[in-house]
Amino acid sequence: MNNFFKTAVLMVLFTFNQQVFANSASNLNKGTELQNYVNQLQTFEAKFVQTQPDETLFTQNTSTGYFKLDRPGKLTWEYYTPEAQKIVVDGINLWVYDMDLDQVTVRPIEDVKAELPLSWLLYKEPIEDKFSIIESKTANGTTWFNLTPKQATYFQSIEVGIKNGEMQQVWMYQSADNVTKVRFSDISSNQVIPYQNFNFNLPEGVDLIGTPQ
Repeated sequence: MNNFFKTAVLMVLFTFNQQVFANSASNLNKGTELQNYVNQLQTFEAKFVQTQPDETLFTQNTSTGYFKLDRPGKLTWEYYTPEAQKIVVDGINLWVYDMDLDQVTVRPIEDVKAELPLSWLLYKEPIEDKFSIIESKTANGTTWFNLTPKQATYFQSIEVGIKNGEMQQVWMYQSADNVTKVRFSDISSNQVIPYQNFNFNLPEGVDLIGTPQ
């Protein structure tokens, strides 16, 4: 499990108990731009392609899948290739279904939400409560915002790329050499997503680890 949400979820499930930037008026305005985008966002869904370096083989691992978001507090992040896995936040619990293992892991979302790499998007709390924000660059029509956690997490920072009024890319830095990159396509924003997409029904015959609230 060497993927964006796979890595994040494993960290918060199993190790939960265990760049300095100038604060200029310009940067504060740029933070407002990102906050305004998030404030107007109610739902988001898109295909994604994710790449992450394999430090052992010196190659890039590539995954594909689909992402659905309903703010506040609900998402599904489903990997189609190379391994099927479904992650659901239903507003109360975080569910991880590893289909190849016939195993489901669950934790109360309140225990782990601070470590989720999309917590800044999932909830309606001001981003700058938890992150310092700057505009790091604009390239090829994409404006990038760097989010640096104000408290220590397992990731160093997150970069969010906005183009044509949509979130197109999210990069997560665990170190300078370990960057997970997610690129979205076929994006649909602020359209109704049926609530059933965010319910998790335990499949028959799977092992359940944890107790849902």
